Amino acid sequence: MAAHFRARGQDGYPVRVRLGPDTIEDPAALATLELPTPGGIVYLGDIAEIRQIQTQPRVTRENLQPTINVIGYREKAPISYLDAQVEAVLADMDLPGGYAITRMGEVTHMNETFSRLGGALGLAFLLLYFALVVAFRSWAGPVMIMTAIPLAFIGIPWGMLLAGQTFSMPANMGMILMSGIVVNNSILLIDFIDAARRSGSGLTDAVEQAIRLRTRPILMTAFSTIAGMLPIALELAVGLERLSPLAVVAITGLFISTFLTLAYVPAIYFWIETFKIRLMS
Repeated sequence: MAAHFRARGQDGYPVRVRLGPDTIEDPAALATLELPTPGGIVYLGDIAEIRQIQTQPRVTRENLQPTINVIGYREKAPISYLDAQVEAVLADMDLPGGYAITRMGEVTHMNETFSRLGGALGLAFLLLYFALVVAFRSWAGPVMIMTAIPLAFIGIPWGMLLAGQTFSMPANMGMILMSGIVVNNSILLIDFIDAARRSGSGLTDAVEQAIRLRTRPILMTAFSTIAGMLPIALELAVGLERLSPLAVVAITGLFISTFLTLAYVPAIYFWIETFKIRLMS
């Protein structure tokens, strides 16, 4: 500290004198630095050897292991896209013995979240199946209903591509929302067919009645949900860009799956019941 700057009502500020960056990085310039001594002024190069040495300015550890942190920031590119590029670069990198590369930060949190979400979805489908078994008193009925869920995923890639969105956690939430609506639509069809058959209608007539009478409420449910999601998908308010993938997934998935469900669920029901009748005859 060369001096101490004092200000009224304050403790003051220390004054430090430093060389410029050009002088600090130039060994020849440092050698000509004058130093006052009892015997007079001498040059730093006369009493010291000046050389550049690369060293780690700070020691960091993770789980008691020394680490070298390489920190990167992204602006608009999706983290999944950047992670794929990093994996491609690291795949060809040969590390010496005792060294390892670990990705941390946002990538780690994303992978952990997707892993937990996958487990939660698996448990949800399992509980849904057993709940439908109790409701329909059948093992085949819930299978017919749950096989309609993949139909909801057909329109998602096209919708995300057209909207310029990337797959993210809100998009996952949109898939869960959309799957619930598809299951409800399938339940409406299967329950009406079973009720019509219990009242004495034949298999073909029951299927035709279900399609004719349940199409309107199913379309009303789907299109009302789509209409409610449009402002979020269009990002008409500040902050909705975070939930926009959810709305895009819900809109495109419902639009495609609703029409496919009206054709697929009655068809698979008719095929399974016809197969059961042939086995019993």
